[in-house]
Amino acid sequence: HGHSPDSRHDSRVNSIGFTQGGEVDWDELMEWMRYLGTLDKSFGTIYRIKAIFAVKGWPQKYVFHAVMDVISKGDAGEWADGERKVCKAVFIGKSLDRQAVRKSFESLFKTSEP
Repeated sequence: HGHSPDSRHDSRVNSIGFTQGGEVDWDELMEWMRYLGTLDKSFGTIYRIKAIFAVKGWPQKYVFHAVMDVISKGDAGEWADGERKVCKAVFIGKSLDRQAVRKSFESLFKTSEP
């Protein structure tokens, strides 16, 4: 789409994404999602999250999509036999603290056993 000469883009709006092999614990995942909802503004403002998770003991791919305070989540088909289980998340927001968001995402795997 075209932009007029008067249109502006806010350079503070950015996207960051992470991928990690392995599975996450369901309770820890739910706690993490609640944490994201209460993230201090000093870490930035999250506008949108799209994610897929491999959850321990669950054969389905778990998807999570949030736009501001509207959240959609659920199963998205089974992992195929032999398919590598990975977790992926993409965040779009304003002035996001990449290191803080990465650290929170990686915290989901701290107690995971390979």
